[in-house]
Amino acid sequence: MIGYKKTWILFCLVHAAWAQEEPITAGPYKVLAADFTGDSTRDLIVSYYPAGVFSVQQGDGKGAFTSLGINVIRLQDRDAKAGDNGEPVFNMAHGDIDRDGLADLVIGLGKFVSVTQNTGHGRFERRIEYQLASDAKGVRLADLDRDGQLDLLYTERGTGRPGDTATGKLFLRQGLGNWQFGSAQKLEAGISAYYIECADLNNDGHPDILVPNELGTTVSYWLNPGEQIFAARQLGERSVLSTSGFRINDVRAADFNGDGYLDLVTANWASSTVSLFFGKGDGSFREEILHEGGKHCVFFAVGDLDGDKDLDFAITHWTEDFVSVFLNGGGGQFSDRIDYPTGLGNYGVTVFDADGDGHLDVLTTNYRARSKSLLIGIGDGTFQPAITNPDGVIHRDGKWVREAG
Repeated sequence: MIGYKKTWILFCLVHAAWAQEEPITAGPYKVLAADFTGDSTRDLIVSYYPAGVFSVQQGDGKGAFTSLGINVIRLQDRDAKAGDNGEPVFNMAHGDIDRDGLADLVIGLGKFVSVTQNTGHGRFERRIEYQLASDAKGVRLADLDRDGQLDLLYTERGTGRPGDTATGKLFLRQGLGNWQFGSAQKLEAGISAYYIECADLNNDGHPDILVPNELGTTVSYWLNPGEQIFAARQLGERSVLSTSGFRINDVRAADFNGDGYLDLVTANWASSTVSLFFGKGDGSFREEILHEGGKHCVFFAVGDLDGDKDLDFAITHWTEDFVSVFLNGGGGQFSDRIDYPTGLGNYGVTVFDADGDGHLDVLTTNYRARSKSLLIGIGDGTFQPAITNPDGVIHRDGKWVREAG
């Protein structure tokens, strides 16, 4: 009988331990740098994977950032429960939707798009939500019809895998003001529609649209017909730019060769290459120039990193612990990459002057290491060793908090 009691007590203790909430941790995934607090200094918004949360980190203009708390993204009629990590945030974009001087936020998370209002002091409130049939991998705000109101763009991934939609879709909604958006234009966007880039590819003054096809070898793009884009409800025929890379994770537009026309650079994740295409100024492009990008290169940040007026770029590596810098020697002639150590699994990246010395710095979010790394630019294209600090979150006692460093 005594042995039975001991066994029963032991069983109860073990069962109670199992019943306790298993802490959920999440690492920093994507990052935005802008003035989110209205003090004219760049701040950060960092999202965490696989959690449906983001943090606002206020910059002091000297290279330090202070967290203003964790924002939990509440979906309509669905509150986060204890132990529930919510829908994972895939991408974010910012813009002043209500023209109050504060940068608002659109978030792609799971199969939802959440449009949130910046209410000040690092807090955001959901205003609009759209549900999709596949993951919302790309989000963007841009004034496509030049009426002074930001329009909303987002993608539905569409991998063709079992349980998913067959192909990706691009959605456009006209900004109507007062937190209203029009009905959606829905366009075919190729297999696995990912990030969204907006840039004027044919020099007509209207932002055009690009979407990399992440499970393929192409970039889909559309030339904007102008002010009547929403009245005609016809964006135009999808064009396809083919690369020699595979799994095109990112595309950015910039004038790399200084001829006044926008060029394109793509991050080819599976082939670990970078493709450069010089623009002709009419919406078409010259032959591909291929660069070795470093293992599993995924996302870009573009800027003049060495102060020579030519645009350079940094690129992250999903499985590695370094960020790569490509310096433009002029005319779009890039030197071999220079690697700088960071935390493991850097994914998000941004370039801006974090410390106010007039030189661009590089900041990466390191998902696997649950940290972020800041590389202070010297001004000649080189950087000081990374300052890497913990930046993970943990779900404990029914709420999300930052992990102790």
